[in-house]
Amino acid sequence: MTATNSTRKGNQNNGSPTKRKRADTNPILPNKRTRLETDLNLSSSEDVRVLQAVESKYEVKVHSIISSSKIQKKVTSVLQHLTSSAAEKTSVSILRAKAPNAGKLISIAEIAKRELGKRKEGGNIWYQYIALGEILKEIPRNEGNTIIEETKLGDIGEGEDDFEVMKTPFERAVEGQPRLRGVPVMSLFLCQVPVEELKKRYGEQTNANPT
Repeated sequence: MTATNSTRKGNQNNGSPTKRKRADTNPILPNKRTRLETDLNLSSSEDVRVLQAVESKYEVKVHSIISSSKIQKKVTSVLQHLTSSAAEKTSVSILRAKAPNAGKLISIAEIAKRELGKRKEGGNIWYQYIALGEILKEIPRNEGNTIIEETKLGDIGEGEDDFEVMKTPFERAVEGQPRLRGVPVMSLFLCQVPVEELKKRYGEQTNANPT
């Protein structure tokens, strides 16, 4: 009797589909807002709130500017995003660069704004907002930085005795550890409509006629 019941239960399990857990049917998607906050290196709570508001309302794309970036290629990418008719939301382009490449970022933004002004009769309106952040960069400590003093103590024998200056506890603790240096990061928001959240936080530049 027991064997028969076990067989029936096994057949019922094999014949009916197994219910999948909710976690399988609803996978956790990556948090895009968190990535945006990380990319721009804006860490204050107010900056985070602004980025979250912008992310929820607009179609945002980050254009990273590095030393090898081609200016015309980046300009084309920015303009394509801003003027795309396929986007469901109003587009916002964010040009991001570390301090050494800030000049190239400004050049790309200026060319893009000039091209926007040529797109329609009477000029196309643009709005610009600039945020500054910081990224920490590791700098290896110099390994041959030991201070050695050669001290002669009278006429001891025929040689000279070398004495190494003792390191402090702090020097011994940080020896071999990388140093951190803050590198400024510029983020330039460019769009064709005013963004109140960005204006309140960072100020606004535009070619629109004041009303």
